[in-house]
Amino acid sequence: MRTEIDLAHGQEILFVGHPDHGGLISSVEVFARGSYSSVAAACRLCDPGDMIIHNHPGGDLRASDADVAVSARLAEAGIGSAIVDNEVTAIYVLVEPVRPPSVTPLDMEYLLGIISRGGAMERILPGFLERSSQIGMLRNVTEGFNSDQVVVAEAGTGVGKSFAYLLPAVLWAAQNGERVVIATATINLQQQLLDRDLEIVQKALGTSVGTALVKGRGNYLCLRRLVEQREETDLFSEDSELSALQEWAETSPTGSRSDLPFFLDDAKWGRVNSESDTCSASRCPDRDRCFILRARHRAAGAGILVANHHLLFSDLAIRNAGVGWDATAILPPFSRLVLDEAHNLERAATSFFSEQVSRTGMLRTLARLHRIRGPHRFGLLERLPPLGVEEGALDRAEKAIAELRSTLDRLNAELLLFLGDESSWRVTAEGVERLRAAVGPALFETNQAVLSLAEELARIIRSVEEEKREEPPMMETAAVIRRLEHNAAVYERFVSPEGEGDSVLWMDRKRESRPGASAQVALIITPLDIRDLMRDSLFGPHETVVLTSATLTVNGSFQFWGGRIGVPDPADGAIHGIHPSPFDYSRRVMLAVPADAPSPEHRDYERYLTMLIPRLVNAANGGALVLFTAFRRLEQVYEVVAPDLERRGFTCYRQGTEDRAKLLESFRADVASVLFATDSFWEGIDAPGETLRLVIVCRLPFRVPTDPVQLARAEAVVEAGGNAFADLSLPQAVMRLKQGFGRLMRRSSDYGVVVIADPRMVRKYYGRIFWESLPPARPLVASGEEIVEEVGSFLNGTFPEGE
Repeated sequence: MRTEIDLAHGQEILFVGHPDHGGLISSVEVFARGSYSSVAAACRLCDPGDMIIHNHPGGDLRASDADVAVSARLAEAGIGSAIVDNEVTAIYVLVEPVRPPSVTPLDMEYLLGIISRGGAMERILPGFLERSSQIGMLRNVTEGFNSDQVVVAEAGTGVGKSFAYLLPAVLWAAQNGERVVIATATINLQQQLLDRDLEIVQKALGTSVGTALVKGRGNYLCLRRLVEQREETDLFSEDSELSALQEWAETSPTGSRSDLPFFLDDAKWGRVNSESDTCSASRCPDRDRCFILRARHRAAGAGILVANHHLLFSDLAIRNAGVGWDATAILPPFSRLVLDEAHNLERAATSFFSEQVSRTGMLRTLARLHRIRGPHRFGLLERLPPLGVEEGALDRAEKAIAELRSTLDRLNAELLLFLGDESSWRVTAEGVERLRAAVGPALFETNQAVLSLAEELARIIRSVEEEKREEPPMMETAAVIRRLEHNAAVYERFVSPEGEGDSVLWMDRKRESRPGASAQVALIITPLDIRDLMRDSLFGPHETVVLTSATLTVNGSFQFWGGRIGVPDPADGAIHGIHPSPFDYSRRVMLAVPADAPSPEHRDYERYLTMLIPRLVNAANGGALVLFTAFRRLEQVYEVVAPDLERRGFTCYRQGTEDRAKLLESFRADVASVLFATDSFWEGIDAPGETLRLVIVCRLPFRVPTDPVQLARAEAVVEAGGNAFADLSLPQAVMRLKQGFGRLMRRSSDYGVVVIADPRMVRKYYGRIFWESLPPARPLVASGEEIVEEVGSFLNGTFPEGE
């Protein structure tokens, strides 16, 4: 501190002091120089227990009125304040910081003993074996909890990573009373944690920590909205649907959509589900029976919360916007979290922090306000007259709605004309004038129409007595206004897109699911770089953050994935660990590349696939997953090879014919079947045993080079002095291929073949990076014909039982 003051020539400096586990200020950092102007920011960035320290250049340590006022503000946040002299030999403490509650560090040896030979896990789980990689990961996670650090752990398939992070997390919650959040990307993993893994861990530890699955508000039925829909005969096609929903609501303990015993489509559920901006909270007549309140109460009493990535980001965004880290947002307050399936974080954060508006979404909002079915009128506007709203005001609102509908139709038609044959288009500096000339007037007109409707609705709210503005119909109207204003802001940014260097503005053609309906064009704003968002909302505010997945590295390095999302380096105190799979890949998995395959860009490539795939499937006797990078090529290849395979007795399934869960269930049930898939099927599939013996990757999974966000991020890499291919496209493809490869070996007793039908694996210089990033399987580079023969021989061999 004295050195910093000397460097500032004795001028005033604002320091932030951080306490150790005993509550003593053990480290300081310079926060601001020259004045108190940054104290407000310090309040937001400091944690309770920290201390703001500044020097008085004259050596007089008496507090001024300004010192006292600022100290009072800091004290409200649990932050202490003190004054020192320039030599830092004397100190006057104005306010003592809140002493952080004492925590009991985790007993490393105790936890390691549970998963070691002769430990509790061995007694609880038949066949459990000590794994050095699991021990290494548990050691890192435990250290992260004890030392308040970020932990990054790549854990190969079979490591048992869920036990490696659940044991420290549950014990920490049990002995310190601190809540731990575990966020995943998939429902399957959430169910595994809640239905199996947490129960086993608690048994091993002898604890009884409360656990809860936290879902988004929209997953729960709102009883008030259900009552309001009773008169809306256009909601349900049959009275039986409404009766069944009401009957279920009276008996359901959860009110969760996933527990519905019958199917209800999104449009109908969207009229009766809970929404934060229309919730009446304590004024709701059904608050004692409210499903969302019950769920939140369960979460508040739990020590371990399980959620998905999207809900976690929703919670963090609310906190970062001003709610703070010590209050309840969507989740109760927490300071330690585990993110499993962390390879998805950039995609999840990008999706969450993107904004979009489309004709379909806008029409859905307008239908909530006003719609006509035959002689009947429905919507919010019909519920406002009893609150004292004049008929003339409602007429003006209806007129504004009609005008906006017409404007939206014109804008969508012009956007479709603008796109032509393209499926998407990005706003660039060179394309701004083209955008303005083609759709600028329609965008401006739509923006004005949205704002005009919002103003008409605002006048309605202002026209009623103040106490009536808290009535549910008025609160819902206010919520619609907020949505309209948010959408207007998106339109406005497309009207004037200059200065949007931190964002990607683009449009995307959406397929319309209804037969005969025209396509829709969505206007989307996506953050170009999410690192600052992640640092401010994820890594900065939390004591411990554990990030884990089976695929986080490229060629043994976290640099690409970690750099994309702002993960701290080991030099900053983060703990990084690579924990390899214990599976014997070299004996149980063959990795084959047909050297005679044409380039994927060659006109003969598709014909080559249609010849190779049936022969490989026949050699493996089914049990095959065929992965594509483009749905169009999947359809074309499937149309050619499926009839031939069916004649040979192999049932063929194709992505898109039924929902994902049913498709996987059918595939798992038939060990001689073949599943043709793309996109989401590269990960999250668990088909152990004879169900899956052959994985065919039809092309290295490089992202589509015309994707607007991918293009913008590639340009940003180049502008920063990097190489778009080597620093972005290649590592993305490597991580994706690792996910696809990982579908084969799910248990130590599994075995099979992965065929990568892309000659770039051996012809291009970067092929070795793919090879070196994959598990050490038995390699085979040969002609397609030779590979077919080897597949049959390999799979017909004898494989000893796995560990």
